[in-house]
Amino acid sequence: MSSFDEDIKRSIWEGKIPIVFTLSPDDLTSHLSPSPYTLMAPRNSYFPLITSLVKDYFSSSTLVLLDEMWLEYRGVPLKWHLPIGVLYDTIVGNNNCSNSNNNSSNIMEQPYWNIVVHFQSYPDRILLRCPNIESVRTYYKNVLKEANFIKQGDITKINNLNINQSNDLWDGLKSHDYDKFWSVNKKLIPSSSKEYKNIPIRLIINYKPPIQELIPVFDENSVELTLENLFSRIPYESFSNFLNYSNNNNNNNNNNNNSPPLSPNSNNNDNDNDNDNDNNNNINNKNNNVDNSIENSLNQTNVQSVEPEFSNLLQYIKTTDAEYKIQGIQPSLKSSAVWLYEHFGHPDNFLYIILIDPSQNTNNNKE
Repeated sequence: MSSFDEDIKRSIWEGKIPIVFTLSPDDLTSHLSPSPYTLMAPRNSYFPLITSLVKDYFSSSTLVLLDEMWLEYRGVPLKWHLPIGVLYDTIVGNNNCSNSNNNSSNIMEQPYWNIVVHFQSYPDRILLRCPNIESVRTYYKNVLKEANFIKQGDITKINNLNINQSNDLWDGLKSHDYDKFWSVNKKLIPSSSKEYKNIPIRLIINYKPPIQELIPVFDENSVELTLENLFSRIPYESFSNFLNYSNNNNNNNNNNNNSPPLSPNSNNNDNDNDNDNDNNNNINNKNNNVDNSIENSLNQTNVQSVEPEFSNLLQYIKTTDAEYKIQGIQPSLKSSAVWLYEHFGHPDNFLYIILIDPSQNTNNNKE
């Protein structure tokens, strides 16, 4: 890897989002409202790993500590099990996109993310429970195994990590330590493109459950796929039901088309946690139910239009001028797919692609 590539990977890791946390009025039990709590949040982390100080800060202003702390943005509960940057691009990205389109100076109206903190009425029909940091670790390890199973057809490399390496990987993520994390994570990256079975990707649209397709590194002529090639391999039918303007027939069939994510064989043993399999299966089962319920929390306006016919995601993007984001930016369609994965991938070893639904921008402009 060249020093240029290393700099890009480190820059991606160091990306941060300015956040302003405020306490929900429903949880306030003191006479004076506390001042907001500001934080530069790493894009490549998870909210439970960075919000202990937020919880401590607001605890003195409320006596309502009956439940787990949870976060929401404009009435939408935030899924703690998704990376912070993915949440931001998915939920706030639509608003920023529409604002920039209406602003000749192309300056965002809101340069920070306003998040409301709650200590009661945990929306457990929408969010996974997260009683402690160990829940985050269990979920993270499960997704990490899934990504590596997709990438190489097994999870041998994860199982071959010793206890110290497994701890360093987790500690590096938890403390946002680039060197510690990547000293272990690099062992999970194939040494050459030819060692890949598939590229682990997740496509997210309108805060719906992730869409996963098996995308190889090379095409039929042994040429590396570009991002454009990758998009052309995602059939329109796999994501059309997640678009706001889908017709009534598609909306009625939405729940029937959600296939469970690929996962590694639950019989594989892990060196550092013998009881993970039962916990992981419980988390995966509940995660499917949680993701299917989340759309009920979004206030979407029905757009009356006839659904056009597209064959794949690439055609949809080019026809509708839809935007996509990977780590907050829109890379060129000519970029190497496997290069993007290795440099723009997230700590769980998935490459998250956020599609900005044009109909969502239309709805925002009408508000």
